[in-house]
Order: sequence, then structure tokens, then C-alpha cells
Amino acid sequence: METKHIKNRVSELKRETNETKIDVKVNLDGNGKNNIKTGLPFFDHMLEQLSKHSLIDIILICEGDLHIDSHHTVEDIGWALGKAIDKALGERRGIKRYSFSYLPMDECLTRCCIDISGRPWLIWNVFLPSTAINNIETEIFREFFQSLSQSAGITLHMENLYGNNTHHIIESCFKSLAISLKEAVKIDENNSENVPSTKGILTGSN
Repeated sequence: METKHIKNRVSELKRETNETKIDVKVNLDGNGKNNIKTGLPFFDHMLEQLSKHSLIDIILICEGDLHIDSHHTVEDIGWALGKAIDKALGERRGIKRYSFSYLPMDECLTRCCIDISGRPWLIWNVFLPSTAINNIETEIFREFFQSLSQSAGITLHMENLYGNNTHHIIESCFKSLAISLKEAVKIDENNSENVPSTKGILTGSN
């Protein structure tokens, strides 16, 4: 990535509220290294999958009010991680911007389509058969993807086409997002000096 305007696409973010304390660092040009501690082992595993398959290095440590439930931790991590990605992307010059992935995992198939547009939007057509998995209410995973799409400024369409194992469905969502992000944040060497938009910007509401 030898383009004159692109520096190391790394960002750090700290977010502290009465409900969560989060430290996150991302490197968009990494190789999938990660150190993730959320207090929720299954969620750690999902975020590790996101890092591994997107090749985005992620360091993320969260102390959350898990004595209440998992809601604040999962939702706030989505916001913090999305904002860190947003900061690392900068003005988005040279990125491919669009991508999609069909991700098979055993009996299930999930599709993820993204546009790093600066216009956050989530379409979530995912049915999870179980209401909880390893002490996490499965309905909260939608809120993770919602928070991430909002803070990262990404249009995100996530759809599970079929499947019946809740673990597989959730994991396929994270992996499909990872593959889509991997491609969308890449620098297009044929267009590396330009923002891929006729508007000339891909940040904020445009």
C-alpha cells in the first residue's frame, strides 16, 4: 500500500460510562491478531472470528455490568468497535467501499452485504432459534450489529438464508461480516487517490 496519502490505518478509542468501560485499538492493515476480553467467552470467540477473517487486528478490553445482564456490554462494544473502525478509515480515500459475502457453516448459509457509505443502516433478517446461548440473550446480537453499523457509518444488510443451529447462525454472521469488511476496506490500487463517491466524501450523512 504505497500511496502517498495513506498512512498506517490504526486507531485507538476509550469509552467509559456507568455501564461499561471499553478500550479498543484496531489496525485495518493487520493480519488478524487479536486480544479480546469482554467477560463473555462466547462473545470473545465471535469477535476473535471477526478479527481473524477480516485480517483487522483488534485489541479490545471491556469491563461491563454483567451482574445485570449482557446487554450493555455487547451493545457498547459494537459502538466502540465501529467508531474505532470509522476513525481508522479516515476520509476513506482509495477504499473499495462495497463488498458482500455468502458464508456457509455446516447446515446454515448467511449473506452479508456492506457499503462503507457514511450512511449507517442495518437490515437484519436473522432468526435465532434459541433465546440464549452461554448466558447471552441472543436478541442482543442484533443490537451489536446495529451499534457497529451506526458508529462506523456502514450500510449493513445481514440475512441468514437458512439454518437451525443458533451457534452456527451467529458465528456465520460474524464471519460473513468479516469477509465483507476485509474486501471493502482494501485499497483499490487503480483508484487509490480518490474517494469512491461522486459526492467526493464518504463521511457523515451524505
